[in-house]
Amino acid sequence: MRDRPVHNHLMRGDHRPFGSGGFTLVELLLAIIVLGIATLGIAGLYNIMKVTQVHAMHLDTAMRAARTEIEVLRNNSYNSLDPGSTVDFTSSLPSSLPRDRDGTVAVSEPLSGLRKVDVTITYTDFGKPQTVKLTSEIGIIGIGQAQ
Repeated sequence: MRDRPVHNHLMRGDHRPFGSGGFTLVELLLAIIVLGIATLGIAGLYNIMKVTQVHAMHLDTAMRAARTEIEVLRNNSYNSLDPGSTVDFTSSLPSSLPRDRDGTVAVSEPLSGLRKVDVTITYTDFGKPQTVKLTSEIGIIGIGQAQ
C-alpha cells in the first residue's frame, strides 16, 4: 500500500488548506468589536464638543449683553444712576440665553463725581449655574453729557 502524502495544512495544525485567503469568524468579530469601541469613543468626543460649543456660545452672549448694558448706562444721564440702587435688566437679556437668566446692575459711588456699575448676569447652563460679572466706572461727564 502506498503512503499517502501529508498535506501542509495538517502539519501547521490549521484546518484550512494552505494558500486559502480570508478571515476566521473570530477575527471578524474581534475587528467589529474594536471598530465599535472606536466609534463609541468618537461619538462621545463629538457630544463633549457640542456641549462645549453651546457653553461657549452662552458665555459669549452673556458677556455681550453685560457690555451692552454698561454702554446703555454710560449713554444715559449720570444723574439717573442713584448710588445704592439696583437695576434689573432681565427683560432685555437675549432670548438665546437659557430661560432662567437674570441680569442686575448694582450702582455705587466710590468717589465724588464717579459712579461704579457692577453688572451681573446669571443663568444655568446644562445644570450648572453660571455667572458673568463686569464692572465699569462712569464719570460725571460722559458720552453726550458735556452740556
